[in-house]
Amino acid sequence: MLSLQFSLISTDNHGLQMVNEYQFYIAALIACGLASAALAVGAGRMNPARLPKWESLPRHRYYGGILAFLCLLWCVPHAQPIVWDWLLPWLYPLAVIFTVLGFLFLDYLLARAVGGLCILLTYYLVHAAFTFHTPALPLFAVICWGLGIAGLFVSGKPHLLRDFIRQLAKSVRMRYTAVAYFAVFGALCLTLGVIHGVRG
Repeated sequence: MLSLQFSLISTDNHGLQMVNEYQFYIAALIACGLASAALAVGAGRMNPARLPKWESLPRHRYYGGILAFLCLLWCVPHAQPIVWDWLLPWLYPLAVIFTVLGFLFLDYLLARAVGGLCILLTYYLVHAAFTFHTPALPLFAVICWGLGIAGLFVSGKPHLLRDFIRQLAKSVRMRYTAVAYFAVFGALCLTLGVIHGVRG
């Protein structure tokens, strides 16, 4: 009887966890849709007059430090299954230490953090999309992979984010391309978020 009761409790807890993860996925889709829409508007408004204000943003240490710290915290659960047992208690302290070291010694800190965020976000969205059977999955996955690939390049060569901002200001074609990508991604995320929300 006790084993049966424990099994039922475990099943209920697992179901509750899945519901919470599903709700979090819906919230993430809505948040990504709104953020992407904001990026589409920002890209569309970029011009040479606005360039001096924005081209230095990838090197911002304070914004970069905050975002890098959040990304490192996000990395900890991914690292826990693969590191040595003796290293487990050090993962969160190391996130703090690496954030401080990055703030002190790394240039283009915000660009590096944005690249890391794109990689983490792509992994999460694609994985959750397969888990929760998201409609239009091939299209959604391809658009997400585009974001992740861009994140890989920006993480490796963070000055590319500055160059991208410059191209937005100088090239109408680049501006239209960026607006189209972010608009499609934003509309898709919002639509899928609504679909999942209705589906429940």
